[in-house]
Amino acid sequence: MENSGRRAVAAGALATPGRAGIRGLVRISNLLRGPFGAILRYAFSLGLLGWLAWRVDWSQVAGLRGLDWAMALPAVLLAGAAYPLQAWRWQVLLRAQGIARPARWVHGVFWIGQFYNSFLPGGVAGDVVRLNFVWQADPTRRAGGVASLLADRLFGLGALLLLASLALGWHLAGGGRATTLQPLLFASAAACVVIVVVGWSLVGTRWWEPLSARVLGAPRAAALHDATVALGARRVVIALAAGQSVSVWLADFLSLWLLARAVGLDAGLLEVTVAAAAAYVAAALPLSIGGHGVREVSLVGVLALLGHGTDGPVASLALAFWALSVAWCLVGGVAQLLSVCTGWPVARFRPAAAA
Repeated sequence: MENSGRRAVAAGALATPGRAGIRGLVRISNLLRGPFGAILRYAFSLGLLGWLAWRVDWSQVAGLRGLDWAMALPAVLLAGAAYPLQAWRWQVLLRAQGIARPARWVHGVFWIGQFYNSFLPGGVAGDVVRLNFVWQADPTRRAGGVASLLADRLFGLGALLLLASLALGWHLAGGGRATTLQPLLFASAAACVVIVVVGWSLVGTRWWEPLSARVLGAPRAAALHDATVALGARRVVIALAAGQSVSVWLADFLSLWLLARAVGLDAGLLEVTVAAAAAYVAAALPLSIGGHGVREVSLVGVLALLGHGTDGPVASLALAFWALSVAWCLVGGVAQLLSVCTGWPVARFRPAAAA
């Protein structure tokens, strides 16, 4: 009896720290999701960008004397072209759900979402904004709006991982440097397979519906399932969205390669593609605001593994990459301001039934 009592006390002593540890993790998670966490992410982004600025040779950059504008201008235009391609993809996915909105409205909402994604903590603030626009424009198709955004994210991430795997494989098969990138190849290929399996599961199975019903409720879960199945049956839409996704990333990678040439970095298109893909994947981690800092330092790190170092043109490229991204995302801020003041390009909310 005494021994069993001791065992019970010991078990309780072991269980208590475990429960306390879980409660502590929950408290830390809640803290990081609040204002304190936002401050930390802003500070982290600024710290990484400051480190990059410290490594730039500003005597070469002053007055943009060292910039090759014959390369820089196409880079700027290509980077901007990637955004309308993404908005067009989302419009295709919305129409597949029976949500027919004018192109002006879709592009305006998309740009506004990009602005919020880039400058607000959370990583999905822009998606919430886009979903809010869709729900208010067509309250009867809320599940379709959610399905369109989920598909938009999956297509974008899947195309990125596919191109990253192909570029890494091609680079390593050609006797490229940095065999330390082999784990990145395996990881990106495995993640690409996971994306395909997840996408197929969403549109072809029902196993996830009972799980989502616990969070959304049975009616909402069933509606979301029906919306994803309806999208999966539109093979032409899937093929078009996949092609658009690949086009978006190719434009982005080519833009970054031209920007590298503009700042004097002699890196091949494959190398830039590998580095950019890794940078975008790293930016998806919830470590900073909109991926700022993390994306650019990851770009520098992979280029360093490829033998280009971390100083001079590499650091200049990373900062130019950041400035170009911020400049285009600010277009969404202009769209938001115009919409509030004039109702253009996104008209003030009216339910579709009353329109």
